[in-house]
Amino acid sequence: MSGRALARDLNLSQGAIAHWLRGTTAPKPAIVARVEELLELEPGTLARLLSYAVVTEDPEGRAVNVAEAIKAEQQLGAREKALLLTIYKELLRQYGATEAGKE
Repeated sequence: MSGRALARDLNLSQGAIAHWLRGTTAPKPAIVARVEELLELEPGTLARLLSYAVVTEDPEGRAVNVAEAIKAEQQLGAREKALLLTIYKELLRQYGATEAGKE
């Protein structure tokens, strides 16, 4: 499947696909799951490569991001979830500042 066809089927710009291919951005987990469907891949095939968690209980193998995985984790209490989310958000903030400095 060409990048043009993929962009069309996902209702995205060709530029978005090009950014993924260059590694400058990554698609959101829901988009990754759709790409896997379009390419007739097993659920989670691409998601795992992008370090997205794959919820194995979900019959569709839906990929989730870190924040969704933390919120869904039943072994953690509210306090632990809040702590992990705070750390994760801070890492994203720092990473975003670092990435902005590279451009």
